[in-house]
Amino acid sequence: MGGIIIKNLLIAQSGGPTCAINATLAGCYKRACELGFDNIYGALYGIQGLLDSKIIDLKSQIKTEEDLNKLKTTPASALGSCRYKVDSEEKLEKIVQILKSFNINYFIYIGGNDSMDTVYQLSKYIEKIGEDINVIGSPKTIDNDLFGTDHTPGFGSAAKFVANSVYQIAKDVEIYDYKTITIVEIMGRYAGWLTASGAVAKKLCGVGADLVYISEDSFDFDDLKAEIDETFKRTDNILILVSEGIKDSENNFISNTSGKKDKFGHVQLQGPSHIIKDKLKEIYDIPIRSIELNILQRCDMAFASKTDIEESFEIGKFSVDSALNNSGKMIGIKRISNEPYQTKFVLVDIEKVANKTKMIIPRYTDSHFQIDDEFMQYILPLIEGEVDIEYKNGMAQYFSFDKEAIIK
Repeated sequence: MGGIIIKNLLIAQSGGPTCAINATLAGCYKRACELGFDNIYGALYGIQGLLDSKIIDLKSQIKTEEDLNKLKTTPASALGSCRYKVDSEEKLEKIVQILKSFNINYFIYIGGNDSMDTVYQLSKYIEKIGEDINVIGSPKTIDNDLFGTDHTPGFGSAAKFVANSVYQIAKDVEIYDYKTITIVEIMGRYAGWLTASGAVAKKLCGVGADLVYISEDSFDFDDLKAEIDETFKRTDNILILVSEGIKDSENNFISNTSGKKDKFGHVQLQGPSHIIKDKLKEIYDIPIRSIELNILQRCDMAFASKTDIEESFEIGKFSVDSALNNSGKMIGIKRISNEPYQTKFVLVDIEKVANKTKMIIPRYTDSHFQIDDEFMQYILPLIEGEVDIEYKNGMAQYFSFDKEAIIK
């Protein structure tokens, strides 16, 4: 007579926060409860926290449907995050020992490129040593640069925030009856998806960016000056969008760097918008302003996309279903149609995702990297719909875990 099969699930979050990462966590939790998992754990601060055995019992903290719904519409990473590279077999061995000590047989890691590298390393190591632990990657990144998926959870909400922010900035700068230049810097180290999204305002509302430079572009100051001079023939107030990762013709970042790299080898960038502003001030004796949307674009729930939140929730549920019989996979989104917007979830081999970057499709942009109609068909379904958030005394009400309740 066989013994009782215990189903224990661990979920962790990693990398930069988004509006939708907790919706994925909520979806994971919801489906695990429906499937009768014995224990549902959360690792605080990603894989780094797991290495320190910082694990909490989610069932003891998500007590009601109201708690679950509030978690679903809470921005940032409720479990905490990290940017940590698992770079040795000793660390992999320690992770497996900790998972075994909690009898965890299913692990879902919600994150972006670097997190998928962790899923790849861990799943391969577990396969090598023959342990019965399934590891699944659930995608997340506002940069939209993961291979194997039409788009990433978190991108739609960030794109919506960027598009609306650019629209509001454009309304602000157009009021002056004299020449001005405003430069808006948008996240995107290697891929320009978010910056391209900033051009949506001009397409939909007729007011927005005049010039758009994405990470994939080869940026040249002389070309920029020529574009500015030409644009001043049509308008007095020029709005320029630049990705944080724009490079020169020799593929060097134009931004200042400290020379330092993070643990994954990414160069630490320090603001191309300020450099562009300073150089333009040497040429033009007019008001020139630079604006960094910075971390606001990652998880501003006021502009969260309902499509993004609901889809991310369903991805969480699908992640748990997939973990039952799979390991070393990431959940991908396959688009079936734009109108009506239809997708399905697929499993992608993690080695096809880890340490790769999906650039923006060149055909989506013209010679000045203004977006075309095909990009509009791609982006509009992802930014549709508004999210209902509970407010009290004018402040949004979000869910928080008790991070002191670590299982001893």
